[in-house]
Amino acid sequence: MPLHLLKTPAIGPDRHAGQGPHGGHALTGFQRDARTNLPRYRNVDAVVAQLKPSEPIFCIRPAELRMNSARFKGFPGRALYAVKCNPHPFVLETLYEAGIRDFDVASLQEIELVGRLFGKAAGMFFNNPAKSRPSLQSASGTHGIRFYTVDQASELEKIMAEARRDDDLVVAVRLATRPRDARYALSTKFGAPADECIPLLRAVHRAGIRAGLSFHVGSQCLAPDAFSAALSLCGHVIKKAGVPISVLNVGGGFPAPYPGDTVGLLEQYFASIIFGYHGLRLPPGCLLLCEPGRSLVATAASVVAQVTLRKHNAIYINDGVFGSLQELRHPKERRPTRLVRQGAQVSGRLADFRVYGPTCDSDDVLGAPFSLPDDVREGDWIEIGMMGAYSLAMRTQFNGFSVQEIVTIDE
Repeated sequence: MPLHLLKTPAIGPDRHAGQGPHGGHALTGFQRDARTNLPRYRNVDAVVAQLKPSEPIFCIRPAELRMNSARFKGFPGRALYAVKCNPHPFVLETLYEAGIRDFDVASLQEIELVGRLFGKAAGMFFNNPAKSRPSLQSASGTHGIRFYTVDQASELEKIMAEARRDDDLVVAVRLATRPRDARYALSTKFGAPADECIPLLRAVHRAGIRAGLSFHVGSQCLAPDAFSAALSLCGHVIKKAGVPISVLNVGGGFPAPYPGDTVGLLEQYFASIIFGYHGLRLPPGCLLLCEPGRSLVATAASVVAQVTLRKHNAIYINDGVFGSLQELRHPKERRPTRLVRQGAQVSGRLADFRVYGPTCDSDDVLGAPFSLPDDVREGDWIEIGMMGAYSLAMRTQFNGFSVQEIVTIDE
C-alpha cells in the first residue's frame, strides 16, 4: 500500500463527499471483480461508508501487487512467490498475471491450491526440508514436482524412496547461515552447518540427482550484505564438496518498508546477490532462484478494524494477534495507522495507545502502540496498513473472532 494513503490522521464527515468508489456520484457504491466476485471499492473510505463494518475487513490492492512484482524483474534469475506468506487465490492470480509464474510451496495443501489455479503452467518448488512421505508421493506422482530441499541425509533418503527418479530431479541442500540484522532468524530450525552440507551434496550427486544449494538469511532482513556473506559461505561449501551445482536458491528475506525499519532499496539486495554469485564462478547453466514473500505482498493490503472500547490510554479493537494481526505481537512490528470516523471531526493531536484484541486471552495485545488522534473512541474505525504478509495465512477462529470479509481496493 502506498504510505500516503495512511498519513491522513482522520476522515471527517465531508471528505470525498459526492464521489463514489469508482468516480460515481455515491460514496456508498461498489462493484464486484468480474473474475473473483470479490467486492471492489475505490478506497477504504468507501468501504466504511458502504458497510459500516462491525467485523474486521481485509482490503487487497491489486495495483500494489503488480507494482511489487515488476520490481522483481530486476532479479537476475527466477523469483518464486512464497505461498505461505499470503495464500489467498486473488493474491496468487494477481501475482501470476503480473509475471510471477513460480511458487515456493511447503505443503500438499499449497501444492493443490497452486495446481487448481494454474495447472502445469506454474512452476512449483517443494522447499520445506521436512516433508511427509504421502506429500512427497503426491507432489511427485500427481503434480510432477521435480525440485526438493533437504538439510539432512534421512530426508534425502526419503526423497529417493518416494519421488520419481529422472534427469529432471533436483535436490537442493539447505545451508544454515548466520543472521545479519533479520527480524526473524530461520536457521535455528532449518539448514545444515557447512561441514554437514558437504557430504550431503556429495550424496545427492552420487545418487545421480542434480544437486543444488539453498539458504535463507532470515525474514525482514535489513542488511543487504547478508546475502553476499551467505554466498561467500556457499562458495566454501561448493569448493569442498567438489560436485556440480545445478541450482542456487538465495531464499527470501527481502524486507517490507515498515515504519521504524531502515530498509535499503531492493536494488541493493540484488547487487549484493549479483556480487556474491559472480564470485562463485558457477557454470553458466546454474539456475539462480529467490523466494520473496513479504516484499511482494506486505504493502498490498490493509485491515480495517473497529474500536469496541476505550479504557484510558488503551483501546480494544475487533481484530488481534489471534486474528490477522499475529505478527504485531512483536514490539518492533509497527504499521502505519489511520483513523476513520463517520459524521464528525476528530482531534488533530496524536497520542500513543496500547492496543488489545477482541479475545478473552490476556496475550491478545499488540507489542507496539498505535499513534492515533487523542479523542479516539468506541465506534471509530482504524485502517492498519502494510498487512498483506502473514495475516490471512495465520488468522485463527479462536474465541469466535476472525476476519471474514475480503475486498479489493483500486487506490
